[in-house]
Amino acid sequence: MEVVGKSKAHVVLESCLLDSTDYFSDHHRILKCNPYCKNIDYHADLGIFQWTFEVEDPRKNPIVAIFFVRQDVEHLPPGSDFLTKCATQDPKKSDKKEDNGGKLIRWISAETVPDIRVESENTFIGAADAEICLVHLPENKTSVHFETNITLDFKLSFPLNLMPEMVLKFMSETIMSQIMQQATESMLCKVQADICCSDADIAAKGELR
Repeated sequence: MEVVGKSKAHVVLESCLLDSTDYFSDHHRILKCNPYCKNIDYHADLGIFQWTFEVEDPRKNPIVAIFFVRQDVEHLPPGSDFLTKCATQDPKKSDKKEDNGGKLIRWISAETVPDIRVESENTFIGAADAEICLVHLPENKTSVHFETNITLDFKLSFPLNLMPEMVLKFMSETIMSQIMQQATESMLCKVQADICCSDADIAAKGELR
């Protein structure tokens, strides 16, 4: 059964666009702020990162999720559709906000992955995709729009396989999105502390598929 979790987050950081982009481009630095991330490896031969996450199921059994992603970073020129979309969502408006453009960091599920052996039935290899849009704000601040999708394919065992799949899928995706929401909010709070930001608004919202 394929389960999809989604989350959206927005935060304004007291850090310039260049420094903020450097921070969010550093996998080890940003993901260490995620409470569920246990390990990060880089496969130089494939140019991809391997994330290992661990959560507990309702019975307190560990569930391990492994993701392989590659990272792309691109400049968003003033007036680009993506930049305009993000800029219009910012609570602080400025006519000159887009003068220096913005940055878009994409984490994309890797098509070619290393051959690893999964020995535990509670370990799953999933797909993770994220878009991090960074918009320049006045006073050397940066608006960060963070959107993540995670997909896991679970094998249903007794007695779960006796439940209607659509009901179980809805329940699973709701729980998964809630976990992602909590993790995102915690991560952004740690990012703020790490780069010495003052209190800023954090809005994290988990969404159903």
